Order: sequence, then structure tokens, then C-alpha cells
Amino acid sequence: MNDRARLPKYLAVHDDIRARIQAGEWAPEEALPAQRELAASYGVTIMTLRRAVQLLENEGLIETRHGAGMFPASRRYHYDLMHLSGFAEDLIAQGARVDTEVLGSERVVAPTDVARALHLRSGEQVLGVRRLRRIDARPSVLQLSYLRWDVGVSAQDLHGASLYEVLARRGLAVGSAEESITVSVLEQEQAAVLERPISSPVMVSRRCSITEDGHRVLYDRALIPADIAELRLDRGPDRLVVAYHLDDTGRVGL
Repeated sequence: MNDRARLPKYLAVHDDIRARIQAGEWAPEEALPAQRELAASYGVTIMTLRRAVQLLENEGLIETRHGAGMFPASRRYHYDLMHLSGFAEDLIAQGARVDTEVLGSERVVAPTDVARALHLRSGEQVLGVRRLRRIDARPSVLQLSYLRWDVGVSAQDLHGASLYEVLARRGLAVGSAEESITVSVLEQEQAAVLERPISSPVMVSRRCSITEDGHRVLYDRALIPADIAELRLDRGPDRLVVAYHLDDTGRVGL
């Protein structure tokens, strides 16, 4: 904080705590140090610290829970199922930090459900891609995608771009999709990747993406832990909005 010596003390403290929160120093549901401890660490009075805390609360960066302390404020995102934008792109536009890790990719015989969805013959091969999505550094979505092999996508094409972007570069713009959502529980290996207990409930999204000229090119199966997501329908006389709502603290509710 030496470079901020000219700032009022409470603003210098505010700026430093804000930077630490945004850097992810405290995990979701991890309490910040007590106010007296923070005041001592910054060498300020408790009243100065409280002014900084009040400003952080006003900005929506922290929340104080009676009897429990201060916590990073929960951030909620929604993913509109009525549009064809990619999952990561939708959340990034809302200010989320979305990191995608490619866990593996290989050429495989299309599983029965994949072959059926992509209108493939028995025994035809696809490129299987396994990815982990982290939202604000927390493992949040485990996704297994299958692309028709004749599309010509390689493992090298997958880094740093969404699958929809990769397809568009090949003149295969996605124009529609069929999607179903069911519920299940995590198996041991899935639970380990998502850092959740075995048998934790998950929403399972299965989506078949179809190009503008009617070719079925991509099938996705995504596991989304139920502790961070819910499915909402917003009904009106002339509208219907279906969307995932994701909460990075693990608390789902209205």
C-alpha cells in the first residue's frame, strides 16, 4: 500500500481488499479475516476499516452475515437456453472469469446415443473432446463433446476457441440445436474432477447442434452440479425465457 500513501486510509484499505477479492484470495464461502484482525494488519483503526468495508458492501463485493463474518459476495450468472451463443461467451459477457481446460481428445467409435443424435451409421467414428469449465476459478461444468469426424476438426484446433467458433471457421455455422435436460448423480471420477462428493446431484444437458443447412455436426453432454445451478422459466403472455442461473458460492435459490 506504499504507492497509495496519499489516499485516505480507508480508500487505500478498500482498494487493497478489493484487489485481493478479485484475485480470488478468498474462495467462495470462505470468510475474510475478522474486522479487528484486518484493521491490525493494515495498521488502521477499526472505524477506518469499517468505512472501507461499507464501501465494499455498497459495491457488491462483500456481504456481512450476522454471527458468521464477512464473505466475498455471491455472483450470479445466467445462460439463456433460448439463444445459440456458447456457454463461455455468455458468461464472460456478464463479467465471469471462465477458464476451459481440455482434459483429453481422441478419435472414438460414436456411442449409440451420439450416433443416433448425429444420424451416423453404427461403427462410424467421431472426435471426442473432454473439457472442464471453471467459473471464477471454481470447477463448474464437465463437458464431453463429440464432433463428426468428417468435419475435419483436430485436437490442435480446440485450444483457445469455442467449438462453435471452430465450426464457423469451416463454414459450418450453427443455426439451431436440440437440447434436453435431465438429472443424475456424480460417479467417482466425475466427482473428483468437479471437486464434489460422490453421488452429488447434477443437471445433465444433452445438446445436438445443427448447421444452418441442416447438418448435425456436434453432440454435447454437460454435467452441471446442482449446488451452483438451477433452471428457470420466465413466462409471459408473449414470451418464454429458459435459462440456467449459476451461483459461484454454491447457494442456489430465488
